[in-house]
Amino acid sequence: MKKLQDYKFWFIVGSQFLYGPEALKAVEDDARKMVDGLNASGKLPAKIEFKAVGTTAEVIDRFVMDANYDDTCAGIITWMHTFSPSKMWIRGLSKLQKPYLHLHTQFNQEIPNEAIDMD
Repeated sequence: MKKLQDYKFWFIVGSQFLYGPEALKAVEDDARKMVDGLNASGKLPAKIEFKAVGTTAEVIDRFVMDANYDDTCAGIITWMHTFSPSKMWIRGLSKLQKPYLHLHTQFNQEIPNEAIDMD
């Protein structure tokens, strides 16, 4: 029988192509920092592994199916970068056969209102 520390939790970020490659790279970098910070805390029963920035229903669906069939995946953790349309998640999450946790938070402690470019 495997011990919990033999498993991993898979981490995926939800976003959209409309933000462009530069913003999506920043989202991935932030997500990796989150995963590294959570793993460094020493308070988790198993490691978290960053897997993807999900920008389409197909990417999310494939991620879920891979998680379902990977014997070392204990569950998934999702985090949404700003506006990730929920309809992209319906098909994949309806197939999920593992536990999942949705982090409902932002990356920055404070919202940088003055630095947000809405144009």
